[in-house]
Amino acid sequence: MNELIEAIRAAVAEGATAEQKTIGAQACRTILTALDAEAGKPLAVPNAPKPHPLSQIDPGQALDLLIAKLSANLPKDDPAASTTAPAALSARRDRGLRIEFVTPPPRSPGTRRRRP
Repeated sequence: MNELIEAIRAAVAEGATAEQKTIGAQACRTILTALDAEAGKPLAVPNAPKPHPLSQIDPGQALDLLIAKLSANLPKDDPAASTTAPAALSARRDRGLRIEFVTPPPRSPGTRRRRP
């Protein structure tokens, strides 16, 4: 708090620079925000970005919205595409999980790793 008051004193002093005045004005806004605050409620900081409207949504509800949005974009004209896709997926499941391992290229004997 003392730092804020000192910033205000420097801002209103004779011969204060524009930067000191800007810092003093911000200190005044900070003190005003603290004085206007109610106990147990978040501070209303001026010029702070507003939270996104979807930030308060439950994750399950967000997933439901995402699934609905993606489902709406699926093609509805081609019934054959929707019937062949599950068959292709089940064929992949029967094979099981397959992971291909890639070996790194061999290092030449004269090179050393550099440490950052």
